[in-house]
Amino acid sequence: MTEHTSPEQLLSPLNFDDLANLLAPLGTLNSPSELHGLLCGKLAGGAQLSEINWLLDAVEFLDFVAAPDESVRIALSKLYHNTCGQLQGEFGLKLMLPDDDSPLGERARALGEWCHGFLTGFGSVDHQGQREIGEESAEMLQDIANIVQIQVDDEEDEPSAEADYMEVTEYVRVVASSLYLEFAAKELAAPVTSAPASDTLH
Repeated sequence: MTEHTSPEQLLSPLNFDDLANLLAPLGTLNSPSELHGLLCGKLAGGAQLSEINWLLDAVEFLDFVAAPDESVRIALSKLYHNTCGQLQGEFGLKLMLPDDDSPLGERARALGEWCHGFLTGFGSVDHQGQREIGEESAEMLQDIANIVQIQVDDEEDEPSAEADYMEVTEYVRVVASSLYLEFAAKELAAPVTSAPASDTLH
């Protein structure tokens, strides 16, 4: 599905606003943050997720009112490749959230949405009873569930609230990376320099 897209395109940065601007006209139900959380949750849970499977999952999750065009497909592929590379330690995971110029309340809501998506993705992975979630991992997942409810008043835009937000965001990033290391066997993770997705389906 990416025969017309160069590797450079797929690995170029993609930020929250880029994706939000592409998705907004299509009447999607879920935010870019929740979509990215879903992808990270699936990968951290150990899903054998090819690029094609991700595109199908993303389209189903977003439930477009209007049909997506090629630019949306490229953006979703870019999100997949960037996230795989980050989780595998090349750049460190970067959560897809509004930038620091956005109101704190908006960023906090997006963080809650990201965590909701993560739990949805993580919970969707079928381990067939082969893996047990230990006490420490269960506590981290519970923390993520608690953060789903995070709320910050835009008027609370003061240094202490900003510092709290940054601390929670960093914790979420560390949890996602830690769960990925625990549950996603390296040989099952989709490498960035993989064969075309159609060749990696088993």
